[in-house]
Amino acid sequence: MKTPAYVTGTLTALLLFLAPGAPAHASGAGAPERPETVVALTFDDGDATHVLAAHMLRERGMRGTFYVNSATLGGERKLTRRQLRAIAEAGHEIGGHTLDHTRLTELTPERRREQICDDRKALLAMGHRVTTLAYPFGAVDADAMRTARQCGYSAARTVGGLRLWDCPACPAAEPLPPRDPFRVRTPGSIRDTTVLRQLKQQVYNAEKGGGGLLPLVLHRVCDDCGVYSTSPAVLGAFLDWLATRKSRGTTVKPFGAVFGAPVSR
Repeated sequence: MKTPAYVTGTLTALLLFLAPGAPAHASGAGAPERPETVVALTFDDGDATHVLAAHMLRERGMRGTFYVNSATLGGERKLTRRQLRAIAEAGHEIGGHTLDHTRLTELTPERRREQICDDRKALLAMGHRVTTLAYPFGAVDADAMRTARQCGYSAARTVGGLRLWDCPACPAAEPLPPRDPFRVRTPGSIRDTTVLRQLKQQVYNAEKGGGGLLPLVLHRVCDDCGVYSTSPAVLGAFLDWLATRKSRGTTVKPFGAVFGAPVSR
């Protein structure tokens, strides 16, 4: 007896479903996982405009890292202790940046230890959870890294070393976790000439390169206020765009969250 056509069609469909290499269901089973990309937005020097930056991140459910020089708090155009406490209470990370923004590679061992350790002790005394350091000017050598570790830090960030327009062959991001936690690289400082398209491209590069940690270095957040500054409009547009990258495996986290180390006293 001839097999009805509808039965033949049903059997064929079933065999295709059970065959090796059959396409996965729409539920996403078997779909390749997207690599994880962590963007760490870091703000250096304890500038007074960081109050606005912290608020902008908070509005979008994001948290950043604010590196401050404890000896300059309350100075001209600098954060006050009260403002820094409010930033910390909003969930942002507070990190060390030396007492008064000194180039560590030009100091004696005693002065270097004073700049790194005393700065961290001062921030701890203010009640902040301080686990990471940003080297001023990105200046770092083996002695500075060793001192940072001895002073109780779990990781430290420099400036430069990741892919930028003048280094197309550099890696797009640090691996997760970074191989050298005391010399974590960045694409370089964001400047007043950095446009939204360029910021996006740095994230695209990290995503396409297999993910990893992408720390970005910002300074002042204001219009027409110096080379090392970022327009609030550009920063806001970038944050809004970053929020859309979650489906691509990209998230925004404080720098220290990548290391998850307890606070060392």
